[in-house]
Amino acid sequence: MSNLTIAQALRRTKKTRGNISELKTRASEAVSHEAGKKPTFDFEPTCEALANAKEELIKLESSIACANASTTITYEGKSMTLAEAIRRLQELKDQMSWLTSLHIREGVERSSDLVWNDETGRQSRVTTEVTYITKLSERDRVEKIESLRDQFEALNDLVEQANHRTEVKVAV
Repeated sequence: MSNLTIAQALRRTKKTRGNISELKTRASEAVSHEAGKKPTFDFEPTCEALANAKEELIKLESSIACANASTTITYEGKSMTLAEAIRRLQELKDQMSWLTSLHIREGVERSSDLVWNDETGRQSRVTTEVTYITKLSERDRVEKIESLRDQFEALNDLVEQANHRTEVKVAV
């Protein structure tokens, strides 16, 4: 059993994921080889190391999940678990992304096309005007995104602070 902060456990999780990826590659390269040529890494020991790394990852992620479910922070006067705060951060990011992707049209847009005129027997330019009414101005969108960004940063700061002070027990 080892004690780590959530932040340390998250870094270790990232490192373990990278290790798993490397071990999978090594095992894939060692599963078959030309007769008389020994692969760089032996298949069975590599698979054993892979299984151990996966077991460590499961324990790390489970410990983090438990800590996230039992650790609370206070944001905007409301108490919430880290698990809820993380979901709220994801939702804030999604909302900012969605607002950024909106195609806002406002005012009159003119377009000009060449069309064939049967009466004159030649092409002529036709201008079309379309008036757009928007429910969200560009200025309002920018203000909403800035507000969401401020909310994200404030909540993320609280989550990071909790991650650096909250210990998790990882059975290794």
